[in-house]
Amino acid sequence: MKKLLVFSLFATLFIGVSYSQEIKDSSQYDSGMDQIIVPTQILTSPTDGDTINTLVTAEGQEANIAYNSGVLLCNEGSFSEAIGEFSRAIGINPELAQAYYGRGTCYVQQKKYTEAIADLTQYTSRKRDSYATYLIGYCYFHKSDMENATKAFQNAIEQGCANADLFYHLGVINFNDAKYDKAIEYYTKAIDIDNKHAFSYNDRGSSYRMQGKYDKAITDYRRAAELNTKMDIFKANLGSAYRLNKDYENAVATYDMVLQENPKNYITLNNKGIALYEMKDYDNAIEMFNECLTQNKDYAYAYNNLGLCYYRKKEYNLAIEAFTKAIVLNPKYGEAYVNRGAAKEMIRDAAGACNDWNAAKALGIDVNTSESFCD
Repeated sequence: MKKLLVFSLFATLFIGVSYSQEIKDSSQYDSGMDQIIVPTQILTSPTDGDTINTLVTAEGQEANIAYNSGVLLCNEGSFSEAIGEFSRAIGINPELAQAYYGRGTCYVQQKKYTEAIADLTQYTSRKRDSYATYLIGYCYFHKSDMENATKAFQNAIEQGCANADLFYHLGVINFNDAKYDKAIEYYTKAIDIDNKHAFSYNDRGSSYRMQGKYDKAITDYRRAAELNTKMDIFKANLGSAYRLNKDYENAVATYDMVLQENPKNYITLNNKGIALYEMKDYDNAIEMFNECLTQNKDYAYAYNNLGLCYYRKKEYNLAIEAFTKAIVLNPKYGEAYVNRGAAKEMIRDAAGACNDWNAAKALGIDVNTSESFCD
């Protein structure tokens, strides 16, 4: 049997996830929800829609009364009741454009985006309103229909909309498509409109991070964390940017700030463990990964990272045990197979090592060895 060459262990450490890297969960991008402009216009004189110099019917006056009631309810946050009043107004006077906008914004607040799109489209067919056009894009965005969201956002821009959230959402779309320069451009436009738009600073920081521009990422993450102290993810991202910039002392200190506010934040526990690992402080890293797993026993990445620590301490059986747990939780975790194979090689389990490396290859992992001893 050929002698196995010592295999170079993959340091596949998991780094934590930011609001602009998880576009699949679009509900987290609600930075503009508190800024949705609900109707405030009270119709003080009865009118039949947009007609001028016409006689007002009793029905038209009744529609306005229902609309005004809807406005008051909407501004009180009683969205379901407001929808009922706006619907009554529309039933009496289908040409009352404002009622479609009112009902549409209430649907947005309730996250009923399909219904909101229908009403806002009715409204924009009657009135040119760049903000309402933006809201249509906002709804498509939250339905994960990025093509129609982009079209609506671009239409809103052409109509003169200068809303920070509009450019922020375009930044998110481009970030998700790995168009980082374009994403940075849109986030910067959002910041130019609103220099306190914390989400745009955070996500621009993530764009810089993906480009390896860690100094710029640190600057943006720090600003986001200053603007919104309640968002742990902003400080957590700052910690990861420090870590990627090899400033481990500041990384650990920043992670500690997050954990002081939320000791059960398992992703931050994992990421602090990574920083300690890279500082070669394996014992404290093990403590962090174990605490992470106390908070989330199904977190495969932490088991893999725990295995890496044991490997570095030459405790190969414990490393194999940890890598195995990662694989049980995620059978498609190719890097964990590579790492377990390396640990098995160290205890002279040649067949086991080859089996793991072949499994990693089958999962699309590039396993490089200088000899074809696993053929």
